[in-house]
Formats: sequence, C-alpha cells, structure tokens
Amino acid sequence: MFVRPILKIIWLAPVLALCGCASVLDEDGALAIAPYDIREDGRIVVEAQVNGQGPFAFALDTGASISVVFDEMNNKLELEPLPGQAVIIHGVVASGKFPLLRVSRLEVGREVWADPRIALLPGDTPATKGVDGILGVDFLRRYAVGFSTRDRAIRLYPPELVGRRSYRGWASVPLRPEYIGDSGAALYFFEIEIGGKRIPALFDLGAGLNMINWAAARSLGLELVDMQGDELLTGAIESAPVAARVKFDEVTTGRIRWRDEEFTIAELKIFSTITPGISGCAILGAELFTQRDFIIDFTRNRLLVNVAMRETNVFGGKNGAMRSRDDNVRTSQRQHYNQSMVQC
Repeated sequence: MFVRPILKIIWLAPVLALCGCASVLDEDGALAIAPYDIREDGRIVVEAQVNGQGPFAFALDTGASISVVFDEMNNKLELEPLPGQAVIIHGVVASGKFPLLRVSRLEVGREVWADPRIALLPGDTPATKGVDGILGVDFLRRYAVGFSTRDRAIRLYPPELVGRRSYRGWASVPLRPEYIGDSGAALYFFEIEIGGKRIPALFDLGAGLNMINWAAARSLGLELVDMQGDELLTGAIESAPVAARVKFDEVTTGRIRWRDEEFTIAELKIFSTITPGISGCAILGAELFTQRDFIIDFTRNRLLVNVAMRETNVFGGKNGAMRSRDDNVRTSQRQHYNQSMVQC
C-alpha cells in the first residue's frame, strides 16, 4: 500500500502574554528528559535507541511530517522493509518514493515509541551529514515538547499537562496546523511581519537557515536579481541553487522580535506543496528559537516562548565547543542545510 508523505507548516500569529503559575520549564511531570546538542548547522539533535541498539543521533524536525532513518544507520541495523509499503516524500527540492521499515521500538530517554512508521532515505546529501535520522511531527506531537537552554535538555511532557497550564513571563504564539494529503499528518504555521507585510511561515526546527520564496520577496518590494556564485540549498533528497540573500532589520510575531536576520531567497518545490493556493511564504529555521526556552503545545496549537529570559549567546557544537551566536549564524548561512520533508 502506498501513502503520500507531507511537510509541516506553521502560521505565526500575534503573541499574547500569559498569566499563570509557572516561570520555568517544570522539573517534574516530564515523561522523559534527554540532553540535546546544537550542531554547526543549527539543528537540535538528541540520542535515541532503535530496536534496543544505539545510541543514534536524531535531529528534531517540525518541518518533517514523517520520521526517517538514513542508509548508513540502516546498514548497521539491517531493518527489513515492510512488504508493499512505501511513501511519497516531498523534500525541499525534490520528491521521491521511499520504503517503510519494520521497526519494533524507538526510545528517547525513558519514552518508547512502539511500532513506529519510519521511512528509509539514502542520506547521501550534505544536509544529512552527522545525523542518523530525523524525528518528525509524527513523533513530536505525541507529547508537549519543552526545550531548556539552562540544562541543555528537551523534556517530553504528557500533552494534557502543558495544555491546561499557563506560564508567567512566556508568550503564546498560535500555531495553525495544515493537513496535507491523505496521511493525516500536519505541518504548523504562524504569521510573521516584515516591513509591515504579513507572511505565513512554517515553523521548521529542521532548517538550518531562514527562507522566503520570490512571491514573498516581491511583496516586500524586492526585485529579482541574477544569481551570484554557485551556492546550493541542500535538502535531504537533492539540492537547488540559491537565488539571493537578504537581511531584514526586523522580523516580528506579536511581542517577539528578531533583528538583522538573514533570509535565503529560493524558488523551491516545497513552497507550493505546503502552501497550495498561497503565493508568498517563509520558512523559519531553528536558530531563531534556540536562544530561549520554548514549549511546543500540540494540544492547544501554540508555541510558548520564554520572553522574560535573556537570550543565550553561545551554542554547543558537535564536539562540545562553544561559540558565539553570530559565528553560529555565519556557519549556518554558509552551509545552507535544510532537511524539511513532507509526507502526502
């Protein structure tokens, strides 16, 4: 049986201050706590066991509607494909049909995902370097997912625990789920504002940089320019040329503001896949969100951001080294990595 995979999208809406009893991520109530690493391209990576083996490095990706493993990891585990079952996955640049694997369990911390539906991808592009697989929305939405800069860990909460709470000093960004295709998977969007123009944006922790298409760029008064150099935007399946890059003085969603943020302009197939009928669209990458604590509350379709805390100014690299935010941004911009994929 063939099913179609889908991309995940998020709409940024006005941010409202919340009142409540909590001001930090809860120490208690989490089903699992897992240390994370922020890689050079900005991705959030955690360790997971697959069928009792590992640990393996998985990137958290709200821009992927389906979880995947790559060939190199599968060569070690020798997972069997499910007979007659494959999915069509739309990547940032290209699409393809890929097999589903027979996996009995995937573990993150103390949490076990039994009989997960996981696809196999080649993993032979720069975007897949340094990770063994991707944990997409199909895994993440089983929980409310908390990200803590203080102890460099993610927390997987029971969805109802966060769903019934408010957080003092936090802002709430409404997320708009978009269901694409027949698989029942959703991507999450919110709305951003640039230069007085509102643009729908996909919340994509799997992206190593921010992107807009030319329709959005033209709505902001930018004109088409000739592509310079041979820079490529690399996805999990293929690559595409970068058209241009632009820096915006301010990007906002409600009370959250980012200043001097660079966006890559590229005309990618994924934009039309995730936003049918909508011309202008953006993708916001992980770097914008990993400076403060945040929680993804899938039950109430909201992103909670701790605006009361100061932004962190260091990132941990793959080898444990620390570097400044600006250094990390420059590294991300040079590599142009993005792993978004959608199961339709």
